[in-house]
Amino acid sequence: MLKTKYPEHKHFRQFTRAGFGLVLLLVAACGSSEQAGAPPAAPPPAVVVAALSAQTVPIYGEYVARSEARETVEIRSRVAGFLEKVLFEEGSRVKAGQPLFVIDQRPYQVALQAARGGLAQAQADLNKAQMDVARLRPLVAEDAAPQMDLDNAESAVQFGQASIERAKAAIADAELNLKFSEIHSPIGGIIGKQAVTEGNLVARDQTLLTTLSSWDPMRVVFSISEVDYLHRTQQPGEGSPFVPAKNAAPFELILADDSVYPHRGSLSFLDRALSPTTGTLNVYVNFPNPDGLLRPGLFGRVRVVLEEKPDALLLPQRAVQVMQGVQTVLVVGENDEVSLRTVTLGRRYRDFFVVSEGLEAGERVVVEGLQRAVPGRKVTPSQESISPEKIEG
Repeated sequence: MLKTKYPEHKHFRQFTRAGFGLVLLLVAACGSSEQAGAPPAAPPPAVVVAALSAQTVPIYGEYVARSEARETVEIRSRVAGFLEKVLFEEGSRVKAGQPLFVIDQRPYQVALQAARGGLAQAQADLNKAQMDVARLRPLVAEDAAPQMDLDNAESAVQFGQASIERAKAAIADAELNLKFSEIHSPIGGIIGKQAVTEGNLVARDQTLLTTLSSWDPMRVVFSISEVDYLHRTQQPGEGSPFVPAKNAAPFELILADDSVYPHRGSLSFLDRALSPTTGTLNVYVNFPNPDGLLRPGLFGRVRVVLEEKPDALLLPQRAVQVMQGVQTVLVVGENDEVSLRTVTLGRRYRDFFVVSEGLEAGERVVVEGLQRAVPGRKVTPSQESISPEKIEG
């Protein structure tokens, strides 16, 4: 046997082979243990979808509106004088014919007495002229008196009759002035601030005493564009730009606090012409105001049905995403795979959009879990039903 210089070399090689084998066994054991402890793959994320359906729905329009009184009267005196009495409380409701102010009546009472005295004097002058005519007429017939005296007496009769008419007119004028010294409410409504206090001099037809506005019904005015007006009037029907509501007035009023006014309004009239500066047409609507909640100058929104749209495809608003001005939705296909779809939307109906293009009836759109739905990947959908009853509610 060949002897080596290093007799322990053989044992070293055997030890090395044994160690290498042990290392392989340890690596294999570790790999098998790692494979045995690996967690299972995560399921697709859960989302909520809604299936689109076509149905006939009313299409609403909302317009910025303001309220105004149907009648507003500035109360002024028709006679001059010192203000003697104020017979109302500021901000209160008054009835038509209710007394509001009294101007000092003494000068007008004196003027009425003078006018009546003038009538009595004119009547006395007429009586004298008539007696003169009766006395002179037979004398003139017998040539016992000149004809000129009879002519003068007859002229005096005519003058007396005219004086009586003039005196009667003076009495009527004095009676009117005395009546005008008591100022009554021309309409029923809510009265405003008292502009003049007792003791102040009031000028005839100039001094503003207060302002009075009617309050039931209250008028609300809003504007529609020329294009909208033409489109509405060309709809089939009776030619009205707004669709009459079933068993109710067609207009709803949404107040500034987003509360809905409890009474519905009806169309009063359309303005005679469009504004040349804005190109819009004013629409006037009457709203019942039995409780006096509405006051002139309130701002709100008028909501009205513009048309009944058949076979409208309704898309929940919460399903819509807007990216750089483009409206998109996430659609879940038959294999539960998500795809991104660009859509064109029309008017709103409650919490829905009316779909113009991009979707079809029966397709499922993601309404909850939009962040978890990734286009090109699968999801675990649970369906939310959209029924007409739910929409109407």
